Amino acid sequence: MNARTEKFSQKAIQLYHHRNLIHFNDQETLIEAISNMLGLCGANPIAFLSIHARRPNLRLNDLDEAIFTDRTLLRANVFRNSLSLVNSQDFGIYYRALHQPLKTSGLEKLAPFGILEADIERAEIRLQESNFGNSKTHEEIIDILYPNQSNHYSLDAQKLLIRKLCELGIIVRTFHKGWKGNDFSYALMKRWIPHLKLNTENQESARVQLIRKYIRCYGPVSKQDILWWTGLNINQVNRSLSNLKRELTVLSSEVNKEELWFLKDNLSLLASSQTTHSFPIFLPPWDPFTTGWANRKRTIKSEYSHFVYDQLGNASSCIVDQGRIVGVWQFRDSQEHIFEYHLFESYQELQHDCRYAAERYANQLARISGSKVALVYQRPLPEPLPKRPAGSFFWPVGKEPPFKTNNPELLQSPLERRIQNPPRKPYLHTLSHTI
Repeated sequence: MNARTEKFSQKAIQLYHHRNLIHFNDQETLIEAISNMLGLCGANPIAFLSIHARRPNLRLNDLDEAIFTDRTLLRANVFRNSLSLVNSQDFGIYYRALHQPLKTSGLEKLAPFGILEADIERAEIRLQESNFGNSKTHEEIIDILYPNQSNHYSLDAQKLLIRKLCELGIIVRTFHKGWKGNDFSYALMKRWIPHLKLNTENQESARVQLIRKYIRCYGPVSKQDILWWTGLNINQVNRSLSNLKRELTVLSSEVNKEELWFLKDNLSLLASSQTTHSFPIFLPPWDPFTTGWANRKRTIKSEYSHFVYDQLGNASSCIVDQGRIVGVWQFRDSQEHIFEYHLFESYQELQHDCRYAAERYANQLARISGSKVALVYQRPLPEPLPKRPAGSFFWPVGKEPPFKTNNPELLQSPLERRIQNPPRKPYLHTLSHTI
C-alpha cells in the first residue's frame, strides 16, 4: 500500500492511546465520546464503570437518561457478537457492516433445541404483528411468541432465542433492576427508536465506515487486530482496506511483526505524544482498552499477561498508567466497600500514586453504592489466571477476602451477577431503577 513504512516506538503508541482511548476529550459529549470509541461493553455495571473511569463526574442518572429517556445510546450485539453499548445513530452502520456474521451467529446453539431459521422468522413475524408498545419482560416476550402453550422451550433455549432476536435488531434490551443488574426488559426496536431504520443495503460501504472508525480510535492496528475486533472475515477486511488505501499509511513497532495501519490525518497526533503526569486509572473487565487488539503485548509486559487475561481471552479489571497495564484490582459489595489491588513489581515507582488513586477511586465507588466506608487493601498476586478456575478473571487478586469473614456475599463479585441484582440492603435501594 505504501513504499515507505514509518516506525514508532511502543512507548509513543502507548502514550497516544493513553491520551485518546483512556481519556475522554473534555469537549466531547458523552454520546460523542462513546461513538468515537465505537462503543464499550454493554453489561452492567461494566458499562458505567468504563465510562466513569474516563469521566469521574458521571452520575448513574446521566447514563440512564441517555439510554431510557433520550435513547441516544442502546445495548446491542455487535462486535464479535458481544453485548455493547453504542451510539444509537451508529447502530445502523454496524448493523449493515456486521449483518452477515450476526445473522448466522448462535444458530448452532439453537439447533439442538429444535429452533431453526424458519422458527426465528416466525418469531419475528409474531413480534412485529403484536406491535407491543411498553417494554416486556422475558416471560412476556415468550408468551407473545407462544400464546396458550404451557410447554415452552427450556429456559436456556428461551434465552438464546431472545438473544438472537436482539442480534437481528428485532427487539432491544431496555430497562433493568439495579445499577449492576442484567435482567433486562425488551422493546420492539421500531417502537423504541422509531427514526432508526435498519436495512442491509450497502454492506460494503458500511464495512469501510466501520473499519475507518476502528482505525481512527485504535490505530495503529494490524490486520489481525481488525479481524479480532470486528468479527469480519479476511476477504471483507482486505476489500475495506483497499477502499481506504488513500487515507491510510503503514507503520511499524517493535512489538508488532505485522504491518500496522494508521490514518494519515492522525500522524501528527501520534508523533506529538508525550508523557504527562496523571494518576493511574482503574478500568473494569472487558474494557475497550484491554479488548481492543488481538496483540496484547502493546499494552502489557509478557510476564504479567496471564494475570490479566485468561485462556479464553477474558480481560480482568486493570490499572493503567501512560497507556500500559501496571496492575489489577477488584471490589466487593458490603456495607463497607472493600477495594483490593496489586501493583506489578516492575512499576513500584508508582506505589505512592497508585495508593492515592486507589483510595480516591474506592471512595468514589463507595459513594455510588451508598457504602459508608471504603477499605483499601494492597494484596499479593495469586496464581496466573490459566491455572485458576473458570471465571477467575473477575477476581484477579483472589476470591478469598483479605480477612476472615462469615459473610457469603463477599465471595460474590459485583461484576459477575449477570442475571439479577435485587436490592438486598439499604445501600442498594437508592440506586435501583424502577421498571
